[in-house]
Amino acid sequence: MQRGLNDRVQAIGIFHPSSKARPISEAQSPLIPAIYVGLIYNSENAFRLVDHGPPSEEQNSDATQEFRQLWGNKAELRRFKDGRIIESVVWEVKTSDERAHILATIVRHLLNRHFGIPVNDIQTTQTYFDAKLRLQDDVSRLFQASGSPGGFKPALSAFDNLAKNLRSLDIPLTLSTISPVSEYLRYTSSLGPVPIPKSTHLALPEPLRYVPTIDIILEFEKSMKWPEDLRAIQQVKLAFFEVIATGLMVANKGLRASVRISNPCESGIQDRASLEIQTAEGWAFSARIWYDREATLLERLASTARTPDRPLASATANPREQREARQALEMYTRQFLHAPRHHRAVANLAHRYTAYASTVRLVKRWLAAHWLLTTHVSAEAVEILCARPFIGSNDILPDNATSVPRSKERGFALVVEFLRDWKPEDPIFVPIYEKMATGSPPTIVAVSSKHGVWTISTSEDTSGRMWTSDGPDVVAVRRLRALAIEACKILQDADTDPVDIEVRWCHHSVAVMLIPFQRLFSHATDDYDILIELKPTVLPRYHQAINADPSVWSKDRANPRGDDGASHPGFDPAWLLFNDLQVNEGFCPQ
Repeated sequence: MQRGLNDRVQAIGIFHPSSKARPISEAQSPLIPAIYVGLIYNSENAFRLVDHGPPSEEQNSDATQEFRQLWGNKAELRRFKDGRIIESVVWEVKTSDERAHILATIVRHLLNRHFGIPVNDIQTTQTYFDAKLRLQDDVSRLFQASGSPGGFKPALSAFDNLAKNLRSLDIPLTLSTISPVSEYLRYTSSLGPVPIPKSTHLALPEPLRYVPTIDIILEFEKSMKWPEDLRAIQQVKLAFFEVIATGLMVANKGLRASVRISNPCESGIQDRASLEIQTAEGWAFSARIWYDREATLLERLASTARTPDRPLASATANPREQREARQALEMYTRQFLHAPRHHRAVANLAHRYTAYASTVRLVKRWLAAHWLLTTHVSAEAVEILCARPFIGSNDILPDNATSVPRSKERGFALVVEFLRDWKPEDPIFVPIYEKMATGSPPTIVAVSSKHGVWTISTSEDTSGRMWTSDGPDVVAVRRLRALAIEACKILQDADTDPVDIEVRWCHHSVAVMLIPFQRLFSHATDDYDILIELKPTVLPRYHQAINADPSVWSKDRANPRGDDGASHPGFDPAWLLFNDLQVNEGFCPQ
């Protein structure tokens, strides 16, 4: 393994359980049930696709013979673009997830070739965790059969195509910026996005018909034509959306676009309008318009002091309007200022660190399995917390620091350990916007409320409340810490920490590997006073559940609602029910 892995790893450890006591009358010692191989990755070389050997001129040399003896039928002569012809071993991968398995593939090949160990008897922790980050195999086959291949790269390509179409439209003002603000476009959603074209929508069972909505923000060139009244600005946005929708549908066959107004009974000064776009390929986007003058107008209206610069703070601004203005300003700041910055920072981290995005996805999947993601912990807060093991907290870590995780399994273990030990009253600073150390971090004062007790600060959010003001609360934090303590015990019992990758050789390895990890994503419901069981056959997102039952979507593929076959992007009746219970009944559902 040292010869085969070479500079891909910094260290290799071989472990096996200690021998158990036995009577001295026994001639043979008991068989070792498993051997463990731990690898510490060299991030610069771990995931390269080609291993080079001697050049073709040295075909009869000892070095060439040793190279071929080591790799067997994997070794072959290859010509490269620079004209060199050398002995090489090429590892074929199709996705970034497959690339993360290159080292495990190498170990399997070497142990099988030189020791005759069957490939199926060599298991890794990656096998189980990877399964949590993808749809079940039969679900994936149904999507592929319906012409709905998904993934992050296709979603980014769909965004780029939409951006080109938007910029080509003839509209009164030129689009200056089209900003993505969706986890589906920064590689950090727990499951990859899947489009569903209208032509195949009804061919899928209803529990598989969920179409995720990808949020984007449109910004126009500067203009004096915008009105100075907040309500009038919202009407202008609606007019822009009508023009854009018409232009897109005329220029792109099969594309559908419609204007949506969320919560029409709420204040007229708050941004509530969006343009819902569904491409012919089945990708769904939700676009909003960012007008920077809104912030100034909202600040004037929200202020209680009467000054020449704040004319609306006089008698024309009653307490209700000021309260609505403060709420609208908070949403504006989060939606149009912090969300694009956060997206860019997280996308940069995903490109900078191989294991960062998959670590975020695994942590999100774990939180979702325990009913905490979004309901209590925002996706953005998770992304910032997961950045901490990679870039440090007060002091920025160099990219080649030995403590930086090289695999999602190691990253997940470090995040869970931090959640176990973190006291919620202690604020933290995570430098996700800095590229290098810039001096001492800012002084952070922990500010908690009954809705959110975490303070996670960045250089763009020194208050640390942008993504935690609505949660988690004290009860959720206490539950999360208990889950983290239990998760750490499971990981330690399974011997997956602190090594980056584990390879087991035993005849019953699959059972040994999976039993401990099943508890990581198994949510106990004994503590709840009320459990509301929903009918899975009418839940479009049911196929994304941790332990989804395949029989639910294999029984009946009829169209129970009798609709016109049109998909409804973002439609999630379970989530809508959850929101109604929170707002109308005063419950605190999980």
